Amino acid sequence: MSSASQASVTNQKLDAARRFLQKSQQCEESWLLAGLEGASLFHLRSALNGLLQEIKTAYSLKSELDILKLQHAAKEIGVVVPTLSELADLALQPLSWLNQLEQAFIAQLECHYTSFSGMSSDNIIGKGSDAGASVGLYLSKLVELVLRFREESSEY
Repeated sequence: MSSASQASVTNQKLDAARRFLQKSQQCEESWLLAGLEGASLFHLRSALNGLLQEIKTAYSLKSELDILKLQHAAKEIGVVVPTLSELADLALQPLSWLNQLEQAFIAQLECHYTSFSGMSSDNIIGKGSDAGASVGLYLSKLVELVLRFREESSEY
């Protein structure tokens, strides 16, 4: 798969997430709202994998699509990937948008209620059942990261 088509797949996942989120915000039925937000989360998580695949290919990294393993592979060949470093830093912060996205995605897969009721609302960026605000935040942060990565990659 070429770099352009990998970017295209990532873009398609981000667009699908955006469209499902928009539909969820127009929805009045709670059963459909949950399904649309879940679909959006699935596509966001897939887009994150797409970004990791783009990084892996751009830097010829020999690793699984795992942030910390990719960062280790980059260090082994003496390469610093700013986007990967940022993702690794976010992965180590329990309350980061990246970890919240992962928690929400896992909650959808395991069929759990997506509200993070064990945390106070002061400590988290967003939580489930907030009219898509959390998913919207994850989408904007991921789009921003993808665009920065592509800009950095085009400079070389």
